[in-house]
Amino acid sequence: MSASPGQALVTLLLTFLLRLTAGEQPVISLKGPSQRTTPGNSVPFNCTAGPFSSTNFNVTWLKDSDEHPPSTQSQMTDDKGRYFVTSKVLVSLTGKEVLSQITCQVTHGDLTEPLQMSLNLSEVLQVIPTLKITMDPDGTRIQVHQRVNLTCHASHFYPADVKLIWMENRHKIPTVESPQVTRNPDGTFSLEDTLQAEVTLNGSEFSCWVVQDEQPPMQANITLRAQASNRGKGRMLTISNKVEGPLQRAEPGTSIQLTYTSSGLHTRQVSVTWLKNKHELPQSKTVILASGDTYNVTSSVLVPLQLDDMNSEVLCHVKHKLTTVFQKTINLDQYLRSKSLSLPDD
Repeated sequence: MSASPGQALVTLLLTFLLRLTAGEQPVISLKGPSQRTTPGNSVPFNCTAGPFSSTNFNVTWLKDSDEHPPSTQSQMTDDKGRYFVTSKVLVSLTGKEVLSQITCQVTHGDLTEPLQMSLNLSEVLQVIPTLKITMDPDGTRIQVHQRVNLTCHASHFYPADVKLIWMENRHKIPTVESPQVTRNPDGTFSLEDTLQAEVTLNGSEFSCWVVQDEQPPMQANITLRAQASNRGKGRMLTISNKVEGPLQRAEPGTSIQLTYTSSGLHTRQVSVTWLKNKHELPQSKTVILASGDTYNVTSSVLVPLQLDDMNSEVLCHVKHKLTTVFQKTINLDQYLRSKSLSLPDD
């Protein structure tokens, strides 16, 4: 019968300690998981100490300065009759513990002072960034061919090594310099990168992709589209139509919320329909509010996720009377939790 992963780790730690205890002095070893874990999960830490002359030892776990209860503790003896203690603790991670430590402390009568070893939780923690795109100037109407600044904000992530990619209509935009990462007081990191874009009559979808280690890439989208103005000469921009989803992926069997927003419309006679694989989704709500002489539209829908939704699509269809003014297809694979997801080709 093969050993379990936990038994194998204990054996490995004991072998390591035996190699260190040629001088008969007790030593301590502390090991955590080999891969990073996102907040909301519990991770194990294993502490082994010895050799001791008796079982009169005590193991204390500390998370920062607060005592943390162990989950299991066991003792073993070697062929010389010496005692070793192994203790395991499960630590529930949050996104605010980048600067925290877990400490194993062992006391025994053989020791003049306690054995102690600490690990930084940042070594096992991976915090996923929150992502959004803002636009400047942020008026309700902008002239066609005017250039606007789109800024991608990736906030509160860890570790600092991320890659940011801009795309226009699903084609990568070459960039000269990588954006500068800044550190936040809580130990996480943030970055901002600004792209200058030109408003066109045909409209363009701009996407900001952020890739972090082996995590699936995240994206935020914004659409710039010019429409003819009914007032005065020239053509003006009705400010961005946006469709946004959740920042975190979701498990099959749960639901996610998709939201469409638009501003600067010159009519309230607008309808928003949500279709999943060509079937209308019933749980949607649309609100149209006046803003001066224009209107703002917000529509949201709950989309149930299923295990076979990796190839499913949701269509957001916006109409003024019988005329389509905006539509966007959202691939659900970007929101369904999966082991792998690749960037689209250039």
